[in-house]
Amino acid sequence: MLGIVIATHGNLSDGLKDAAEVIVGTTNNIATDVQELGKQIEAAVKEVHQENGVIVLTDLVSASPYNQSVLITNGLDPTLQEKVYIIGGVNLPMLLETINHQILSTPVEEAAPAVMKQGSDSLAIWHISEVEDEEDEDDF
Repeated sequence: MLGIVIATHGNLSDGLKDAAEVIVGTTNNIATDVQELGKQIEAAVKEVHQENGVIVLTDLVSASPYNQSVLITNGLDPTLQEKVYIIGGVNLPMLLETINHQILSTPVEEAAPAVMKQGSDSLAIWHISEVEDEEDEDDF
């Protein structure tokens, strides 16, 4: 089973997991308690790794959770290093996509790029100027 670690500032990781569970139900093999970073991220990666790889989702690229995840991964056994993907900029759709790939047993090498794509595909902007006046619409 694909392992998931959510490493963020504050309680965001727990909030993301809670929100995901409201949508998909109880989740498995997800670690969120990594507030002290470093050793806890390493412990979390090792805890959720079940030979199918691990995706570490962090809130900000180049911030402490991301940087510590990179440092920890660099110190892992080379066979485990190959199975760890760190993704910065996590949002709820990305977590849901990761859980979906976990359920489907998608290889981590395929799941990680799909999670990134979902992150960018889930962004949108709306503004009132994009709403057409009813008078402009044709009556049928």
